Amino acid sequence: MAVILIVEDEKLLRWSLEKRLTGVGHRVDAAADLAEASDLLARRRPDVVLLDLSLPDGFGLDFFESHRDKLEESVVIVMTAVGQVEDAVRAMKLGALDFLTKPVDHDELLRLVDRSITKRGVELEAQAARHGRERELASEMVCESPVFRKVVEMAGEVARSQVASILIQGESGTGKNVLARHIHGVSPRRERPLLEVSCAAIPDQLLESELFGHERGSFTDAKASRKGTFELGDGGTVVLDEIGELKLELQSKLLHCLEERCFRRVGGTREIHVDVQVVALTNRILHDMVRRSEFRSDLFYRLNVFPLTVPPLRERREDILPLARHFLAALCRKLGRPVEGFTREAENLLLASSWPGNVRELRNVIERAMILEHGTRLSADSLIIDGAGAARPGESQAPGDLPGGIVPLEEMEREMVGRALEAAGNNQTRAAELLEITRDQLRYRLKKWDW
Repeated sequence: MAVILIVEDEKLLRWSLEKRLTGVGHRVDAAADLAEASDLLARRRPDVVLLDLSLPDGFGLDFFESHRDKLEESVVIVMTAVGQVEDAVRAMKLGALDFLTKPVDHDELLRLVDRSITKRGVELEAQAARHGRERELASEMVCESPVFRKVVEMAGEVARSQVASILIQGESGTGKNVLARHIHGVSPRRERPLLEVSCAAIPDQLLESELFGHERGSFTDAKASRKGTFELGDGGTVVLDEIGELKLELQSKLLHCLEERCFRRVGGTREIHVDVQVVALTNRILHDMVRRSEFRSDLFYRLNVFPLTVPPLRERREDILPLARHFLAALCRKLGRPVEGFTREAENLLLASSWPGNVRELRNVIERAMILEHGTRLSADSLIIDGAGAARPGESQAPGDLPGGIVPLEEMEREMVGRALEAAGNNQTRAAELLEITRDQLRYRLKKWDW
């Protein structure tokens, strides 16, 4: 059953339409002019509108345009006389589903109404799914730290500006993909496709076909024509992960696509025009790659229209516990486990760790802990963190050889723990007090080092 608004000034036609539609179970509001239609629309939003164009107090299309906000979720069917076909075409450009030519065939009317109801249901489901996805994307963005909150705010601004190319840089595991999906979710393109391609995961000989598609017979296994990512993503967003791994031969083809907004399939001769926003992700320093001639400078500057850098987790320590709770809640739903949170010792251990693997490492640690923990809260004993060690916000350990006089933090930590145990006569509680850490944190380190 649907709610249907009939706007028709011919009394006999209005009565016959109302009778036929109520006879098959629909609720019908009928108006003889636009003023009455406005009053009915204010009281109840219809699923379907049957709209005549020539009415005593105005033109139906004017009513349609002035009430677009109220008719946003309604399907409009225009009723027109033979000489008004051009007006009907204009109405369809405004968003009308179809038009009926007078005299109205009642069987055709019922078919159109059924089609309208089905279309509206599909659109509402798609809208609900889209809003659900937007909420999901928003929930993934944990940004309590000022430094990352600023990045997310900038990402929202650039998404709404519809800049053609965005470059997201950052260490592995920082959440560059999540930020890319967030950009799509808050952009005007959010109703269109979001497609992701890893430039490192696909063999070089197949990557061109993956990006641009191919024609039948263009290579040995090309038994049918195939659309590529850019063609499938027309109107939406294409995320190119690990863009620094793209070979030089493909870099020139990608540059042409970004500059001209068109490309040719592998083995094809026809130019295919697309409108996509490209979000490129990399954990490599593209500036250095350009200097070493490993990455085209013109492609770098084309991608670098609006650069964003996702800070490592050690520089956004305010996000550690919120992220840990976010992952814990998601795993509880997935596994059906009623784990309430973390013990104080576990939280201290999470905050004390340097997280060289960033957010990805944190998520993996929480997932392992869920397997090991049998209590109602995750304890420090269940948190297996590789190379756990204290770190201060803003500090990071540079890779490679360390300057003379500096030893790795873990080595120094082992020495300090050994000295504390010796001074405390192997009393773990006293040794933990000397080190100003909890007993659980000390036990974790002893277990990790097999002491």
